[in-house]
Amino acid sequence: MKQPAKDISVSVFARTDMGMQRAGNEDAFLVADLTTGNVGLGAKMSTHRVGDRGSLMVVSDGMGGAAAGEIASAMAVKTIREALMEELPDTTVCDRLKFATERANQRIWQYANENRQFMGMGATLTAVLVLNTSAYVAQVGDSRAYLIRGDHIKQLTKDQSLVQLLIDSGAIKQDQINSVPQNVIMQALGTSETVEVAMVTVELCKDDLVIVCTDGLSNKVSADEMGEVLRQAESLNAACRRLVELANERGGEDNITLIAARFDGEALHSAAQSNSITGSFKVLSQGCFDGELAELSSRFTSGEAEVPDVTTAVLNAGHPAEPKPQASTEPESPTEKK
Repeated sequence: MKQPAKDISVSVFARTDMGMQRAGNEDAFLVADLTTGNVGLGAKMSTHRVGDRGSLMVVSDGMGGAAAGEIASAMAVKTIREALMEELPDTTVCDRLKFATERANQRIWQYANENRQFMGMGATLTAVLVLNTSAYVAQVGDSRAYLIRGDHIKQLTKDQSLVQLLIDSGAIKQDQINSVPQNVIMQALGTSETVEVAMVTVELCKDDLVIVCTDGLSNKVSADEMGEVLRQAESLNAACRRLVELANERGGEDNITLIAARFDGEALHSAAQSNSITGSFKVLSQGCFDGELAELSSRFTSGEAEVPDVTTAVLNAGHPAEPKPQASTEPESPTEKK
């Protein structure tokens, strides 16, 4: 990859919290400078230059109960970084990120099959790779990425969920969302041998803010509220702390994890000189939504397929397995997400 002609810097902070009702934290996150190899939130990373290999931000929400979810999410973020650190000549940035996500899926799937006590483990994943003036986003599941530009915020990812499936297929309208189970996602890393990665890209502007988070935050704090907190906070650290507090104040039923990053530098245009967020945003692949939606959605609207109403089912290409009751010490079934 060619060295950027001008500098781009990123200031970043992250926070993860167990929440108010969970006994452990099955979320994981990673912030990495792929050029220097630095990882974490130390002094070298809190503000750093985006080098010729890019900067990476990843969140993952594990599932599977007991230790399985924690293992799956940690494996997901670690594998993404390792794969992106490899030299892959003649490949695009998008292909590298897609390949890294597919490798994470393969590793979790293989680990579960080799360690039968962890069968059913899996994880959602949203990864943002920033290179030159673009942010590339890979997604599996329902963790999210947002872009804040001035007074506007846009959700860059689309939840790979039953609710979103039914909306996209026209089976339900926005005001009917509450009539549909909120606990069903279309796919997750490690619950099937293959995975269909959703990919988007967006051109960045000076002072843009990117948020990457698990559903422990997005289920409790609206996009507009996130934007307001980030715009008013004295620092990214303070903003992350306040967003976690809000999620916990509203119940905190799930683990809560987010990364917040602000971009600056000579290579970036000001927002006034740029197109709107929508104008600088491009969908590269819709992942599991690239296929025929109507047939799959009809299985649920007709009552042909049933979904559990306590934990999250992973449909895996539209063929959900029979859910098992939760157990306190054993991993949950392949269909369940904490």
